[in-house]
Amino acid sequence: MENSEFIKVGKVLDAHALKGEIYFFSFSKDISWIEKGMTICLESCRTMKRTDFVIESFRPFKDGALIKFEGVDNRNQSEELKGDLIFIDNQNFVSEPGETIFLREVLNFEVRDEQHNSLGKIIDFNSNSIQDLLVIKNDLFTYEVPFVDDFIVEIQFEDSIIVMNFPLDLMDINRVV
Repeated sequence: MENSEFIKVGKVLDAHALKGEIYFFSFSKDISWIEKGMTICLESCRTMKRTDFVIESFRPFKDGALIKFEGVDNRNQSEELKGDLIFIDNQNFVSEPGETIFLREVLNFEVRDEQHNSLGKIIDFNSNSIQDLLVIKNDLFTYEVPFVDDFIVEIQFEDSIIVMNFPLDLMDINRVV
């Protein structure tokens, strides 16, 4: 996985049982991207060294999954991974046409209104526990807008532009300094 960009997705909270499984806590609570045979990267909480592991098997558990890695065959080995951060290649978060997009796919996109006026760039994401929010920054301020179908007119992936139609008073109401 060298020469790739990685995204931090979770943490090893604990060893599980006796055969080398770990309890992976997913920061987003989403494990839909996990696949048998997939390579993920663990960063040691002790040495900060990164090591690749291949997923032998997994199953959903609490806010994440129980994962068995190839070559981690007993509890002692899985205990050594406790506290390690889990990173995956960002290419695991690229949607296919027609699928729901991953937020990171629109990071740094320019947001425009229907008259093609620039409203700023997407610099981050947030959530109000009901919906995802785009954090947009322009020359004057930073603000948040719900990333909902009702506001999205068009996403132009080739040009890194999202055309949106939302009440412009959201730019003042949700002002983030």
